[in-house]
Amino acid sequence: MKFLGDDINNTDNPNWDVIEVSKVNDKIIMKLLNYLKYDVSDKFFISFESLLKLGSRVPEATIKNIVKELDQSHDFKKELFQFILNFINNNAVEYHLLPQIYSPDFIVRARAIMKIKENDDVRYIKFLLPLLDDPDDSVRWSVIKFLSKHIKNPIIYSELKNHLNKELNPIISDNLKEVFE
Repeated sequence: MKFLGDDINNTDNPNWDVIEVSKVNDKIIMKLLNYLKYDVSDKFFISFESLLKLGSRVPEATIKNIVKELDQSHDFKKELFQFILNFINNNAVEYHLLPQIYSPDFIVRARAIMKIKENDDVRYIKFLLPLLDDPDDSVRWSVIKFLSKHIKNPIIYSELKNHLNKELNPIISDNLKEVFE
């Protein structure tokens, strides 16, 4: 059996990332759930999307146990897991842009963030802060542009200030410095 991502470099099959739901077992589901516990990465994005696609195959009790394990520093992840629960149970979801914000496709992520910025939808701030560490420059820049509109918020100020020392892209770093001038 092949696992999610085993054929990432397989050029013969451009649909390497399509999961046959019938072949997904509890071990794979746990692996996907565990990737959501860690920092934002490509595996995080793929896992989030995959769990939404798996729907009711994802055990509710396991998600609830993970939420209990997370401390207060992971409040956005608690809400992310709650979103997954609501989604798989066909309940109303408050943050309808989360699948786009955490899409494996960086273009989809950046566009969703721009839409949030256009609407100045501050409800998403807690979900955007972790994207300051997004692997893609355009996503990080979109997040910074939105958050900089709310620089007077002490949490945002602190997060942007901390990110200033971590930003590897010199253009983004220079633009971020201007936010504090």
